[in-house]
Amino acid sequence: MLTLPLSLYPRCTGLVRWIELLSDGVLELAPFPHSSDLGPSAGTSGAATGQEEHPQGMLKLHRLPVFHERGGGGSGGSSSGGVGDDLAFTVSRRKFVIKPFSLPPVEGDTEAQKGEAEGKQTK
Repeated sequence: MLTLPLSLYPRCTGLVRWIELLSDGVLELAPFPHSSDLGPSAGTSGAATGQEEHPQGMLKLHRLPVFHERGGGGSGGSSSGGVGDDLAFTVSRRKFVIKPFSLPPVEGDTEAQKGEAEGKQTK
């Protein structure tokens, strides 16, 4: 296992590309900017809360190991989170969780969609 900070070793350099070619799997962790609007209870308690933990960043899979001659490395059409999917990660004291990433719906979005539909019908 090897970790390289992208701020010191960007992926566009030849050395990093060579290391990626020699590696079985390559993934990138990109943390979200720290937001101070989460409130004081966001990181103070290690106990489980009633709500789901917010993702702390994006996970990008650049290359996965191939397990057998049929592929099996997630690069095919599997729905289990392969290369190119939007994945988010959450790190806590005891676990590292990877889940598919999706943005929450906007509250006023249905009103905007209804307004666009009415505007198209009147034309």
